Amino acid sequence: MMVKKHGFKSKFLTQLFTTVKPRPQILSKMKYPLERKPWSLYRKLYVSELRIAKGLAFWQAHAATLARAEARYGVPANIIVATIGVESKYGETVGKYCVLDALVNLAFAPEGKRRTFFRNELEAFLLLAREQNLSPETILGSYAGAIGQPQFMPSSFRHYAVNFSGHTKIDLTNNVDDVIGSVANYYHQNGWEKNQPIAMPISMRGGKYQLGLTKPKSISLFEMLESAALQMTVPPTRDPRFIILQTNYGNEYWHGFYNFDVIKRYNHSELYAMAIFQLSHYLAVERERVSS
Repeated sequence: MMVKKHGFKSKFLTQLFTTVKPRPQILSKMKYPLERKPWSLYRKLYVSELRIAKGLAFWQAHAATLARAEARYGVPANIIVATIGVESKYGETVGKYCVLDALVNLAFAPEGKRRTFFRNELEAFLLLAREQNLSPETILGSYAGAIGQPQFMPSSFRHYAVNFSGHTKIDLTNNVDDVIGSVANYYHQNGWEKNQPIAMPISMRGGKYQLGLTKPKSISLFEMLESAALQMTVPPTRDPRFIILQTNYGNEYWHGFYNFDVIKRYNHSELYAMAIFQLSHYLAVERERVSS
């Protein structure tokens, strides 16, 4: 397919694929994704004091670029920062797996449920490497084949990555300007609605749910969200999604609005989207506090 469809040389592909190594640990990791954990555990991983502190430092260091991205794409700086924070700890963990190995192992796994998806990503990866003039076997990423600080799959890299630095080549691993611009462009292209809500907690009473707030005293986030939540206006043409999250003290109930679904286009998990939202909220609150 790559020869006829995209003009690759058969000899090149043969030599390239002889370098691929079996990676059984990749297949094992795919069976137990973090998104299967209960919300209380998932949240501890991604909405921690350390990740908030590092996010504030990242925001401070790249404030001008974040402001430029927000102005161009309409995506808030705190959402951009939170996404990079969840995906790669602000560039600290971009992945150590050979992306070629990862994608080949997943694309041709004997029991893989997403083989078609990963075969398409393998095709996109080979095209990406050629377009970027990179050797495919040298590119590192996650065990699922995601690349760089924003952890873009190859198809997303080709579709959403932007040159936000003015350099000759897009670099999502080392060039933070490109990373910031590309994350903002991803949300923009997927329909981000400027100045619209993302999510809000709701109260459950008598079997019916009402817009409002449940405030377990041990969970400070609810108090932090109270003012913003009660002032939110539900977009009249959008029906909110109803979200139930399992915690140590019982269930949390939320409304997720259209922008919540936009975040889910980055990762389909509700836990992921909620982690982005809550981390972004903490970042915005703390940045305002230290700036005042």
